[in-house]
Order: sequence, then structure tokens, then C-alpha cells
Amino acid sequence: IQAQAVEYTHIEAEIPVDTRPNYAIYVNRALNCVTVKVINDDNTETAVKAMVCSTGRQGHGTPLGTYSTSDYYDWRLMVDGTYGRYAVRFNNKIMFHSVPYYSKREDNLEYEQYNLLGENASLGCVRLSVADAKWIYDNCRKGTKVVVYENDEDYGELGKPEPIRIDIDSPYRGWDPTDPIAINPWRLTEDTES
Repeated sequence: IQAQAVEYTHIEAEIPVDTRPNYAIYVNRALNCVTVKVINDDNTETAVKAMVCSTGRQGHGTPLGTYSTSDYYDWRLMVDGTYGRYAVRFNNKIMFHSVPYYSKREDNLEYEQYNLLGENASLGCVRLSVADAKWIYDNCRKGTKVVVYENDEDYGELGKPEPIRIDIDSPYRGWDPTDPIAINPWRLTEDTES
């Protein structure tokens, strides 16, 4: 029996390149605000976005330090049985995510907790509006630097945005007013008023 020569073809797999800008996220847990900075080619940083947040309440402080993002979830079950949207892990169990929802439904927001944005209110995670959590989820690639620090005098280069408050008597109170989903009644109301 004669062995036949086998010819192999070498095919190079194309690995997609993440072309999103390189960002760094700074969380001031003392003042409950976030500053996102783009890292320029010369390694300098330029502030591009400010967000109001809620970091850990007393006894559940958001850990200080420098971390990087790892896992991304569109919905994530939280330790207390609630759900966070657009959750991005950066330190073990600590994540960026929306204000909690009672269930995996866009109209089941814990509106009382939403009205605490800008204050220490979480179990250690960094809570954001849906629009801000989605911005991090969509724009910050895996491995994005996250710095949690404490400074009770400096809001950062872009300041601290004024949080939106939900009228607890509103029939739309279960919806995050910033949620970009087309069926959000807050958006539908804005569109009809224009």
C-alpha cells in the first residue's frame, strides 16, 4: 500500500477588530457621579460624558480601586432578586447597571429607587439610568478601565447631571424615562407634545 501525500490549505481566520474608542470610566462614590473619558493616541484623557449614579449605601460601599470591565449582560439577576439592565461587570460582583426592576420587564422599574439616583442607594454596584447604562454597554469595550474613587469636592470636568425624578402618581412610573425603547410611554408622550 502506497501512502498518498495530503495537501493542506492554510486559511487565516479574520479576527474582528473592535474599532470603538478606548475609554476610561471614573466613578466618584462620594458625590455619586461618573465621568467617562476617551483615551487619546498620546495617552492623555479627555472627558466626554457625565452621568449621575447611585453607589453603595452605608455598609455596602462600592469598593475603591482600579478595575476593568469583563462581562456584559442585557438583563442580569441581582443578589436581592431584582433585575438590572445593561449590566457590565468590573469587579467580581460589582457592576454598572440600570436602577433595579422587579422582573425582566421594561415597565416594572423600582421607581422609588430611581428617584434615589444621585444618592448612595445600592448594595455596592453603580446604578445608572437605562440610557447611561446602555451607553456603557454599547460603547465601552471589554477591558475598559474603571476607577472608583472618593472626592467630596470635585464633580469632575463635566460636573454632575441633574437626576430625572419620576412622579410616583404617574401611570408611567414603572418605566425609566430615559429608556430608548420605542414603546416607552414617556417617549410617546414627548413625541405627541412636540
